[in-house]
Amino acid sequence: MTLMRTFLSLIFCLFLQFNNAQIDYDSTVIDAQTKEPIPFVNIGIVGSGIGTVSDEDGNFRLYLKPNNFESTSQILFSALGYETLYVKVSNLLITDTDYSEIEMKQKALDLNEVVVSNKKGRFISDNIGYRDYGDKNYGYWKDNIALGGELATRIISKSGLRKLKTFEFQVYQNPSDSLLLRVNIYEDDGNLGKPKTNLNTSGKNILVTVKKDKMVRLDLRPFDIYTKDDFIVSLELLQVYGHKELDLILSASYTQYGSFRKYASQDDWEILSDLNMAYYLETELLVSEKQAARYEERIEKKTKKQRTLSGFVIMKGKMISSVNVFNNTTKKKVVSDENGRYSIAADKGHILTFSKDGLKDFSFRVTEKLTQNAVMKIK
Repeated sequence: MTLMRTFLSLIFCLFLQFNNAQIDYDSTVIDAQTKEPIPFVNIGIVGSGIGTVSDEDGNFRLYLKPNNFESTSQILFSALGYETLYVKVSNLLITDTDYSEIEMKQKALDLNEVVVSNKKGRFISDNIGYRDYGDKNYGYWKDNIALGGELATRIISKSGLRKLKTFEFQVYQNPSDSLLLRVNIYEDDGNLGKPKTNLNTSGKNILVTVKKDKMVRLDLRPFDIYTKDDFIVSLELLQVYGHKELDLILSASYTQYGSFRKYASQDDWEILSDLNMAYYLETELLVSEKQAARYEERIEKKTKKQRTLSGFVIMKGKMISSVNVFNNTTKKKVVSDENGRYSIAADKGHILTFSKDGLKDFSFRVTEKLTQNAVMKIK
């Protein structure tokens, strides 16, 4: 009897060890037809917080604990331009040392993905989104955000056909060597207005590598993304380079329309805050000729009223000429003259960046003063 109890206890202990053991599932996602690797595939058990993203070569590692999910749980694979794939955890083909490749099929282009409009008129510039005006609001990722984690914000816009041209955001802090991020554009057609349908139907990832503190600006025109109403923009974590822990801080806005976050690939979205990330977009909106004429008149009046900021560019007590002065808000650029003096249209809260070959870039936020000097250093 004692021997039998010992045997049963041993079996029970082994069972517990198996259920508490962590399985490191390594594999590669490939195109079912070309057999080429598919980079940056979202992989995870839906809503579980267990997820990751494949790397540039389609490789991924998923950490699984059997007691953290049901035996019928499925791993969801999704990628731009490919059909969604579900694989049961119990069906994963495992050998002693290798794991089978995961094949995904390319998605056929739907006709409704082609934007067609018979509305007469023309496209006008209509910039939307939110900026950081020095109110010290921030959104951030800490080390509990896994690959595939996203930080999203609702963009309020007028109804009508709109083409997205550029997207920008400001990095306040990033101790990592660099981060690889993906920009996602969603419909707000999920539960409670959360992100759901991806509007980027180009099949191409919108990628950006973020290094240290700076304003980041991306060209969206190659992706042909159109919207018709409010939408949601997110930044998704794809890769962290370097040995320091993730601690990305982005500028946010006091505007209150709502931000969302997910902690891992294929995780559920949660409402993060009433505040918005300082995500800003240059767009073109299709309007009638009459509306376009009124718009141009308003722009002309606004330009005449805009104030001018001036000052000197200085390095080691000397005035520096031929320095590029860029207004990150208006996208206007001037160059300092032979006396190191610059003059540019800028309102309070705008960010100016000074740059010249051989010198470190220098940026500051415009205050209420009408004169502000820039002090530059050698690289």
